[in-house]
Amino acid sequence: MPAVLLLLRSLVIRLLSSRLAGSVAQFLRRVLSSGAAHLGSALRHVWERLRSQESKEAILGCVLCILNMHKKVES
Repeated sequence: MPAVLLLLRSLVIRLLSSRLAGSVAQFLRRVLSSGAAHLGSALRHVWERLRSQESKEAILGCVLCILNMHKKVES
C-alpha cells in the first residue's frame, strides 16, 4: 500500500509541476510578445522622426548587428 501512495504522490507532483511549467511558459510568451510590440512601436516612432538616410542606415545596421549577435548565441 505505501508504494501505491508514493506512486500517486509522484504522479500528482509531476502533474502540478508540468501545469506550473506550462503556465510560466505561457506567461513568458505573453510578456515577450508585449515587449516586442512596444519595442517595435518605439522603433517605428524613432524611424519616422529621422530625416537623414545616413542615420536610418546606421540604426538599421546596429539593429542587424544585434540580431546577428543574438543568433550566434542561440546556436
